Amino acid sequence: MATLTAVPAAMVHNQFFEEFTDKVRVKPIPWEGYSRAGLISSTELSALKSFQQQRHESNGVSLAQFVPLLVSLTEKLSSLDALQYLLVMLDDLVEAGDSKSLAGLRERLDAAGGDRVLFRCMEKKDDYLGLKAAKILVGVAVATGAKVDFTRLFATLERYMRSELTSVVDVAIQAMQSALRVPKARHTLFNEAPGCLAQMLDVLRRTLVQPQGSRAVRGVVAVPQTQYEVVFCLWLLSFERQLAAVLDKTYDIIPVLVDIARSTGKEKVIRVVVSTLSNLLLVPDANVPSMLVGGVPACLRTLAVGRSFKDEDLKAALAQLTEDLAGHSGVMTTWDEYCAEVASGKLHWSPAHRSEQFWKMHVARMDEADHRIVRQLAQVLGRDDETALAVACHDLAQYVKFNPDGKRLLARIGAKAQVMALMTSEFPEVRYEALMCVQQIMLNAWRN
Repeated sequence: MATLTAVPAAMVHNQFFEEFTDKVRVKPIPWEGYSRAGLISSTELSALKSFQQQRHESNGVSLAQFVPLLVSLTEKLSSLDALQYLLVMLDDLVEAGDSKSLAGLRERLDAAGGDRVLFRCMEKKDDYLGLKAAKILVGVAVATGAKVDFTRLFATLERYMRSELTSVVDVAIQAMQSALRVPKARHTLFNEAPGCLAQMLDVLRRTLVQPQGSRAVRGVVAVPQTQYEVVFCLWLLSFERQLAAVLDKTYDIIPVLVDIARSTGKEKVIRVVVSTLSNLLLVPDANVPSMLVGGVPACLRTLAVGRSFKDEDLKAALAQLTEDLAGHSGVMTTWDEYCAEVASGKLHWSPAHRSEQFWKMHVARMDEADHRIVRQLAQVLGRDDETALAVACHDLAQYVKFNPDGKRLLARIGAKAQVMALMTSEFPEVRYEALMCVQQIMLNAWRN
């Protein structure tokens, strides 16, 4: 997987976006008319013509001295055609990587309210103009460390990711890729712009649900490419240990990563999935349970045996992740595996749940650490996962069955009331298991 330093500062490649940019470059703008109307001064008109001439000559001379002019004109003009042209010119300077031009743009952005001209463009009802402004803002921030209001930027990108136009969604996600090179942006996204992150993950989940009889998915320019771009963002987030510890707990991303790895045929997608999982494994207490329950070991075995990869680095990364995960899970007993499943909150009908021998052997351990396992099962009762609810009710019934005093704990922590409420659940299996649990509680009360 590429290192962070190998990620371009403004990584946006979209055919529609680029073709539209080419049209903007050659579209005639009535600059003389603006001058006669008093919208720009004769000095500004002369400087703009000088900029266009020097740019056309392409003699390698820095155009940094024109940055203030381009920014100033962007701030004072309102014509959509003129604004699109000016932002294309500014973006060209950013993409060229000219240090003087970048320094000039950083100086403007770092000034009080210096980014208002770009945010003003983002607020206009023109997707191209807003995305171009976002790309410039991100490019300068990544290249120079300029101060950026990432909260406001992510709110804008969230709006674009809700678009019905696939190209708009694609460019917004790519702008996010670049922005997340900045560590501060990662924490801002997770802590201050959760709606933006949730929307991006919604786009990712839509790539796994191909509509029947349809070749397109709303907001998805191409399934493998969109998967790569969004998982790339998750990979960048996972470099922050604090975020890696809560990413899956908050957004349930591990099962999604597993589904993508199993279904995609693109090596670059698998590579970024494996790299993300490897980063998450660096916080084992938070993520190993979810990896085991989410089927990561089985997925890795399938990839290693069932696929023939050309990328030697990918093969090595797969082998290393498999070894590292085995090191965390290889010494786990059946009880450890059960605890990991409960801790993840993603309960399923694994063999331990139906084993009477398991409950006879381990029921006393459920009261360890201030009844930690029982309390975790009670927390699952608040989820909307049909299988998890049914399994939690079943396990609490087994707890009371083999530990008659357990009914008092269930009443004290509110689990008894929750189970009784689930007897009217919309899910038949949940209703049945809730009834069996309440029956067990009442039976033990009668015996006592």
